Amino acid sequence: MSAVVGIGCRASASPEAIAALVGEARARAGLELSSLHTAAAVAAPALAEAAARLGLPLYRHDEAALAAVAGRVVSYSPRVEARFGVGSVAEAAALVGAGEGARLIVPKFSAEGVSCAVAES
Repeated sequence: MSAVVGIGCRASASPEAIAALVGEARARAGLELSSLHTAAAVAAPALAEAAARLGLPLYRHDEAALAAVAGRVVSYSPRVEARFGVGSVAEAAALVGAGEGARLIVPKFSAEGVSCAVAES
């Protein structure tokens, strides 16, 4: 099994908040940190810093890739859809990152300007 944590965040999100929520996502999925990869849609310095602190690879996906899985996300934010074309950046990034046939195992949850979701292939 390959698991991917998808991350969406505000530009003001801190690396500490991102790392904490990734840890919570891992716990909710019942996975070891080493079994996760990270995926995100928006380039933000805090994302790269948090991934580096956690020792996780960071993959960025463009809006076209997210739009391709838009019908498979289960959470919906009108504001996020207006800006990124998908109802949940975190869920879409997790699904894209986990690859074809991926399914969400932890739907989006949020804290401190950060959203996470986990998908597995």
